[in-house]
Amino acid sequence: MNSKRDFISIDDFSNEEIEVLFVIADKMNLLLHRSHGVLAGHLMGSLFLEPSTRTRLSFEAAMNRLGGRVITMSDAAASSFSKGESLADSVRIVSSYTDILVLRHPHAGAARLAAEYAPVPVINAGDGGHEHPTQTLCDLYALRQTKGKLDGLRVIIYGDLKYGRTTHSLALALARFGTDVLCIAEPGLNLPTYVRNRLTAMEGISEHSLVVADENSVFSGEEREALLYTKNPQGWQLSDNALKLAGIAFDAIYVTRLQRERLAQDDADLGQALPPIDARFLSHGSFQDAVVLHPLPRVDEIDHEIDGDPRSFYFRQAALGVPVRMALISFLLGHEMMRVERAPKRDEREWKKASCANPNCVMTKEGDYLQQKIWKDPQERVHCVFCDEMLD
Repeated sequence: MNSKRDFISIDDFSNEEIEVLFVIADKMNLLLHRSHGVLAGHLMGSLFLEPSTRTRLSFEAAMNRLGGRVITMSDAAASSFSKGESLADSVRIVSSYTDILVLRHPHAGAARLAAEYAPVPVINAGDGGHEHPTQTLCDLYALRQTKGKLDGLRVIIYGDLKYGRTTHSLALALARFGTDVLCIAEPGLNLPTYVRNRLTAMEGISEHSLVVADENSVFSGEEREALLYTKNPQGWQLSDNALKLAGIAFDAIYVTRLQRERLAQDDADLGQALPPIDARFLSHGSFQDAVVLHPLPRVDEIDHEIDGDPRSFYFRQAALGVPVRMALISFLLGHEMMRVERAPKRDEREWKKASCANPNCVMTKEGDYLQQKIWKDPQERVHCVFCDEMLD
């Protein structure tokens, strides 16, 4: 029986598995420039149907450092996709050439679909505006490197939270590890409803809608709407749904750019309204010990003047993607073992009452061969298996 493991969502790994994976990554990092050879003879298929620099190259570097080899496809127009070949057929074919697949795709749920048809492990390297779970592993690992732990931290997620897929996976993972998450979004670009539902469905996690303000004009004198996810709201001393930054120490600020390439027609007029992270911003007492993280690329949401600031960790964060992805590939190919509790499987079932209305869901893009599947959250709300959006 095929017992392959895929990594499609951050929910596919338990907290214990993630912690063990980081121990493996520590080992990989120490031996990064030595010849490993542990995956000699193995071949990775790298299918990147959206632009990528860090994710693609770090995966390929990881496989090469492990002694394996890579075949790659990075231009859909030069592939059989341009002839109308389905994603299911493509991954079946590429799987017959390789031992593991890494897929980046513009449609939400594409990696989930690929995992259903590929007999080899599939890794989600970003599916549209949905999730980016391997980036979240890198983000968590960077936090662990700088703060020594994940539980009990206070982290701001800042920027385009609607289309920034890295923020979706990260918010879910941080909440699971007991981190307080303060989401400050560009106006009109807050966390999608399905992410908020998944957060509040976690045991003990509560959502608080509030206004963030401060006396030192870190937000250019404006109050900012925010969402707080925490198990201990009393620890924040909230009053009248307002949060004053004075006296609050944050451990990290996770910044994302405006995802202009994903903006829907209704969002086309939205722009960057949040102030950039610069020296003035970081001079606020709340950020004295806060590391600045960013999945990159940046545009103008982080000022270049702080690149030399010891709190600016985004370039080191990107470099850590190699040992983390080495650990992940090695585990999924069976070279590393974990004797810890696995993440529970989600109860999924076929659904004939309705189809997904999300125009970017792979279910709506791939044609009649797909059967709609659903899962239900603790409130019995019905969600699409592929993109997680709620169904009517």
